[in-house]
Amino acid sequence: MAQACKATGGAGLSHSRGYEDAINARISGEVIEVESTLPENIKERALSVFKAAVSEKYPIKDAIEKVQKEALCEIETVFKGQRFKGFIKFDLDSWVITISVNKFGNGNAQFSAGVGQKKLVCPDPLWASCQILICIAV
Repeated sequence: MAQACKATGGAGLSHSRGYEDAINARISGEVIEVESTLPENIKERALSVFKAAVSEKYPIKDAIEKVQKEALCEIETVFKGQRFKGFIKFDLDSWVITISVNKFGNGNAQFSAGVGQKKLVCPDPLWASCQILICIAV
């Protein structure tokens, strides 16, 4: 019987479970802050599309795809024949979602996205004995 490769023996679908769980999660809560280097009209359109996707309970991956197809596609026409790099970051109650666009002068555009879940951290470990803890999001 053949031995598993020591370098790739543990690789596979089980290691992508965290990624799959993150992109298939549904977003709850409100958009706290939006940071962007996009032109104002495209930023407002992307925010509107994203809020609609959240209200319709889209999974994160579908919300990202909806923003890319319905709002960020305008970058191809606005910056026709020009190079453009930009991003929009949605900071929510428990998630941070960043969508980046890299448009080249020849007309091709590349989109990428980053998804992160916020963790709650208690500000003072001495409060651990209390029944009511006030925690902050980091």
